Amino acid sequence: MIRYEAKKYFYCYDAKMGKYLKKCGLDYITMAKNRYDDSLFTLWEKTEEFEVAISSYNQ
Repeated sequence: MIRYEAKKYFYCYDAKMGKYLKKCGLDYITMAKNRYDDSLFTLWEKTEEFEVAISSYNQ
């Protein structure tokens, strides 16, 4: 069985942020709906490039 460490992944519920990350050349792992409230999210791996892009977005 494959185990995933939650700290290595980022659930993005913000479409604007997701578009920014794509613009930075990053790709999400999957796009899905939250099973509890049907809200759409993208799942991203927390790589060094991801952290740089998120820091830039949050400034």
